[in-house]
Amino acid sequence: MRTHLYREQFEAATERITALASEDTQGPVPHIADWTAKDAIIHVGSVFSFVAQSIAQNAPLSDNGVAGWANDPANHPDTKKLSEWFKSNSEYLAEVVWSHQPDDEIWTTSRSIKTAAFWMRRMTQEAVMHRWDIEAVHADTNPINAELAVDGIDEFYDFFVAERLPDAFAGNGTVHLHATDADGEWMITRRNEGIEVEKAHGKGDVAARGSASDLLLFVWNRKTHAELETFGDTELLMEHQRLLRV
Repeated sequence: MRTHLYREQFEAATERITALASEDTQGPVPHIADWTAKDAIIHVGSVFSFVAQSIAQNAPLSDNGVAGWANDPANHPDTKKLSEWFKSNSEYLAEVVWSHQPDDEIWTTSRSIKTAAFWMRRMTQEAVMHRWDIEAVHADTNPINAELAVDGIDEFYDFFVAERLPDAFAGNGTVHLHATDADGEWMITRRNEGIEVEKAHGKGDVAARGSASDLLLFVWNRKTHAELETFGDTELLMEHQRLLRV
C-alpha cells in the first residue's frame, strides 16, 4: 500500500494548485477544450468537496454524482477567493480521507473497492493530473512522480476502463506500454468484448516507451504518441486516444 506516497504527493500537488490559484487563471488549458486554469481549479476543488462530504455522511452528496455536482455552477466558489477556497477544500478532504486506515470500509464510487484506500489513491491521482493541467497553462509543467504514475496507469485500466468504460476499447490489436524510469509494463489486448490488460512484457502490434509520467499523460490524453518512442502500428495508439474523451 502506497499510503505515505499518496499523502505526500496529494499535499505537494494541492499546495502547487493553491499557489497557482493566486496567479492569472484565465489562460486556456492546452489539451482540454473550453477549460481555463480557473475551470480546472474549480473542478478539482468541487470534486474534493463532494467526496469529503459524501464520505462524512456515508452517502453521496447528490444523486447527480461527482461530475454532475462538481460541474453545477451553483456549487462553485467566489472566484475572488479561489486560492483560499481550494486550500480549504483540499485540507478538509485530506482530514476526512486520511483519518481512516486504508482498509476501513467507507462510501466510494467503485463497484468493487469499498475502503479508504480507494479515495487515497483516486484523490491523489486527481490532484496530480490536474496540477499538471494547470501548470500547462503557464507552460511550466513538472513530471508526475514515477512510482505514482505507474500506479495511475494501473488505476486507469483497473478502475476507469474496467468499471466505467468496459466496452470503450473493444476492437482488435495489441499495445505494449513500457516505462523507462520505473517498474511498469502493460500488455493490452483488444477484443470485440473489450480489453484485457496484463502487467507484463510482451510483443504487441505497437509498442510505446517513455517515462512513467509521459505514459500516464498519454493514456489520459494529455500527450500524444509522438512524444513517446514508438515501434509498430501507431494508428492503434491514435485510436486508443480517440476512444477516450475526458
